[in-house]
Amino acid sequence: MKAISFVGNSGSGKTRLLARLIPELKKRGHTVAVVKHCPHGFSLDPRRKDSRRFFEAGADGVALVSSEATAVIKRNGLPTDFSTLARSHFEDIDILLVEGGRAKKDFKKIEVLGKNDRPGRMIPAGELIAVVSDQGEGGVRPIFRHSQVKEIAGFLESQPEWPSDRRPHGGKRRKKR
Repeated sequence: MKAISFVGNSGSGKTRLLARLIPELKKRGHTVAVVKHCPHGFSLDPRRKDSRRFFEAGADGVALVSSEATAVIKRNGLPTDFSTLARSHFEDIDILLVEGGRAKKDFKKIEVLGKNDRPGRMIPAGELIAVVSDQGEGGVRPIFRHSQVKEIAGFLESQPEWPSDRRPHGGKRRKKR
């Protein structure tokens, strides 16, 4: 699995970029998953449906299941560990995109800059592998414009496997479709 975290300030274009990268990577034959870091919490069911009521009533876990998709919400008793999550839920994925998680040291990072952001202030040099900026600032790292989705996809494909090409369950990998 290749796993890269996209970090940047709110409004920098991370979500917009990932939403454009996903179909490009799928078109290239990859399986893709996304982990979104939500430091302020989240709600998948804001309309006061039954599943939300179960969770608010104290259920330790709730699963939403349909013929199209499945979502599982569990209470976190421990600090969130992106590495464990990736290994346990996305072992057969080719490319894992992480939105946010600036402080998480598990993944290499691409810094996404908005028009008023300055590069390099957020990420230690050893973790930063590229910058996405329409201002042309990126220092010694590769610089991509927000519109260069194909080029960014190619860059992701060129990255080494994470972590060091180790996979759970004996390293077996699902064949690409």
